[in-house]
Amino acid sequence: MSTHAPTLRTYYRQRKANQWHKIPAEAGDPGAIRPFLAGNWKMNMIPRSGVALAARIFDLCRDIRDVEIGFAPPYTGLSALADYIKPDFLRQEYGLGRNVFLLAQDTFFESKGAFTGEISSEMLASIGVDRVIIGHSDRRTNLGKYFGFGSSVARRLTREFLLQEVELLRVREDVDPTVLAAIEHLTAEARQDILKGLARFMEAELRERAGESDEAIQKKIQACLTHGLQIILCCGENREARQTHETFKLLDRQIRMGMEAVSPRIAGDVIIAYEPVWAVGEGAQPAKIEQISEVHGFMRNLIMDLYGEQVAATLRILYGGNVKPDNIADIMNIPDVDGALVGGASLKACDFARIIRFGLGQAGTGA
Repeated sequence: MSTHAPTLRTYYRQRKANQWHKIPAEAGDPGAIRPFLAGNWKMNMIPRSGVALAARIFDLCRDIRDVEIGFAPPYTGLSALADYIKPDFLRQEYGLGRNVFLLAQDTFFESKGAFTGEISSEMLASIGVDRVIIGHSDRRTNLGKYFGFGSSVARRLTREFLLQEVELLRVREDVDPTVLAAIEHLTAEARQDILKGLARFMEAELRERAGESDEAIQKKIQACLTHGLQIILCCGENREARQTHETFKLLDRQIRMGMEAVSPRIAGDVIIAYEPVWAVGEGAQPAKIEQISEVHGFMRNLIMDLYGEQVAATLRILYGGNVKPDNIADIMNIPDVDGALVGGASLKACDFARIIRFGLGQAGTGA
């Protein structure tokens, strides 16, 4: 669906007749909403390549000040990119203002301790990170298939393993008799087909669903806000939830849990990104304009219920899921969309530059 309305680069948002509308604003108006186009590089780019990519994008987007631009390199690239995107240098070299932001792809909710492999919000803030992506679908869901929980449970749902457990439980004084009875029931020869089916089901379920919980995401948000970092809270439904009409119920839970500890005073430090899991990744199809519009409208009205109309009018909600140069203008014409969280297209300088320049003439070509 393509719209004939002019694509707005900066705007106000007003609510009339129970509908949200974008109202044109002058470029540079400090009260206007600036769209946010963020590139999530995921596990790509060594530091030197990341700086080179950013430099090429800046060269194609000279003097663009009416939108915000974000880069989320892997942890290893954060310091190098932080050194490169100093505001004074960007202003002098590319004509950019203070509209380029450094993003981290994740954080941990403790400030320090024996958490091998984790990075704290305090550490991110100390090297110049501005915003942190939290709750991305890769972490909520997709990475679960690699964690091994499903296979571990499946190995325990074998007759041999359960028979050993029965012997151990029988000599314990504190055993729950219902647990013992259930395991004894499953070890019977006549129920081996049921046990095998249950093992296969549990392995597939846990592989699909293992990932970060809403509670862990809420803790990460609190940690970031404590250290002055802004948030990009990702949420979205998987294919099953979409097909069973559970989308709104799931989004309601994810947003309420994520925003529970966010006061109205700092709600503006949170950006929400809607990423339908079924539309993310190579080969997936982006959500239809009508689907994006419906979900974003629901989410903005939910924010209005939680924080009031003033916060809902200005809090930015992004779309993520196969955003391309060819569909960004239509996406940005949706009244409730304030930008995009871009994956694969952000790794190609020309493509991401075209996304940043939505609604404008294109500048330059290249990879």
